[in-house]
Amino acid sequence: MAASAMSEVYTGTIGPTGRPVPVFPEPERLLRHGPARVVAVCNQKGGVGKTTTTISLGAALAEVGRRVLLVDFDPQGALSVGLGFQPHELDATVYNVLMAAGVTASEVLFPTKVDGMDLLPSNIDLSGAEVQLVHEVGREFILGRVLAPALPASDTVPTGAWPSCWRAGY
Repeated sequence: MAASAMSEVYTGTIGPTGRPVPVFPEPERLLRHGPARVVAVCNQKGGVGKTTTTISLGAALAEVGRRVLLVDFDPQGALSVGLGFQPHELDATVYNVLMAAGVTASEVLFPTKVDGMDLLPSNIDLSGAEVQLVHEVGREFILGRVLAPALPASDTVPTGAWPSCWRAGY
């Protein structure tokens, strides 16, 4: 018997597949928020659902009372578009947070239509960051460093990324 099967609790109801339906407990409400856990949604292959997973994870966590900061780390801005933002119309994005001295993540955040969920958007400018940072010592830690001040105000930071997200320090 699998270890996971030994610890699951079942409702006593049989589901459409003929197996018992497990109980998924409602997470407890938080008394305080932060510091956030950063979750990088990465895969080397495109089209595998990184953006969809990031949006769904963020919305589900916000629905149960968590404060969520979504980070769009895709130069195509798919996460931003998926949440109703037009990347080409944005004056500041995650690129500015990474590359411009003095620009903080909190200055670039946008509230989404989901209560408790904010977005740090992206656009095509981000594609230049990798080239600009090629000679930067410790460049793989830059995203973590610029997100650090935003972590105490959130519970989870799902980061939707393009395939080279492993270079972002997560």
